Amino acid sequence: MGMLCRSVDLMQEGRRRGYAVPAYDTFNYESTKMVFDAAEKAGTPVIVMYYNDGYIPIDTFAVMVKNLGARSSVPFSVHLDHSPDFETCMKAIRCGFTSVMLDASKLPFDENVRETRRVVEAAHAMGVDVEGELGIVGREEKVDRARFTQPEEARRFAEESGVDSLAVAIGNSHGVYIEEPRLETGLLARIAAEAGLPLVLHGTSMIPPDQLKEAVRRGITKTNIATEYLMYYRDQIAQALARDKPPKVVTALLDAAYEPVTDFIAEKMRLLNPDGLSIL
Repeated sequence: MGMLCRSVDLMQEGRRRGYAVPAYDTFNYESTKMVFDAAEKAGTPVIVMYYNDGYIPIDTFAVMVKNLGARSSVPFSVHLDHSPDFETCMKAIRCGFTSVMLDASKLPFDENVRETRRVVEAAHAMGVDVEGELGIVGREEKVDRARFTQPEEARRFAEESGVDSLAVAIGNSHGVYIEEPRLETGLLARIAAEAGLPLVLHGTSMIPPDQLKEAVRRGITKTNIATEYLMYYRDQIAQALARDKPPKVVTALLDAAYEPVTDFIAEKMRLLNPDGLSIL
């Protein structure tokens, strides 16, 4: 039976032992079950994330994830990804999420600290951990190295905000990359040394495996992913529709994509265990 955990506990264990915890945005029953089944195949704990786009009601999402997680065999947590404000974080906590992220990274440093600390104080009072973000992780744009996370600011942010984990900008980007990803792992190592807490890599889709493994070795303990597996999911459905005898109903179409997408996710999860540890 899967165990519901705090995200920070999963990350701290990974940080101690040298692996990262995969975190996936899911949007329905099928995608959530694929992520849990993939985690079982990869032998890893998993963080299932809600992206605040209204595709599925947040309370429904929480119940679904907890139900599927309880039926799985892996430790898991339920995380709010990229919350825009305090109110959304509180709503997720009321729905039973075990961690939340406030993304105030586009604000000036002091405002980012203030808004993040406000969430931290409320969440910690209810036993929920908080992820913050420092630096600017863009979306489908050329990476701007002037907006990268800086080690000294990371230390100050961790101390002044009280966050449990920190998302960093080191060459990563959300969505589809428009240029070859190039993570600054030397910078990452310095950030890890200064911040002293679990670090999160957003925009993990399409990062070359060797860079991803090195990022884990240099301090990344949680990776967020959505775009890459959703694109692969789309491709598998398109291939099923293009067959001589395509599935006749939508449930058969989803079934046709289920196994290959689950295997795809599991293989990506294994990259986060670069030394092949027996985790569970």
